[in-house]
Amino acid sequence: MLKSQQRKVRQMIEQLQNSKSVIQAKDAAIQELKERVSYLEAENLEMHDRIEHLIEKQVSRAGSGARTRSRSEYVSSKRLPGPKPLPLIRVVET
Repeated sequence: MLKSQQRKVRQMIEQLQNSKSVIQAKDAAIQELKERVSYLEAENLEMHDRIEHLIEKQVSRAGSGARTRSRSEYVSSKRLPGPKPLPLIRVVET
């Protein structure tokens, strides 16, 4: 009887240790994802700033006689040089 209980206690301890390892691995993955999201948000802001700057330059070049375009027309028609921009990722906390 005592050996049976000791075996059960050892199994429970092993399960707890395994659970702790799984939780630590998931915590590390979550932290890595948070860092990646922060990086992508900063990159997204930078791209928005660049787009706004380009829009302002085009509007200032248009002068008073030329037709001024809305921001949506400039954003959809102007391509930025360099690598393809990453899509906007929204994170929803539940």
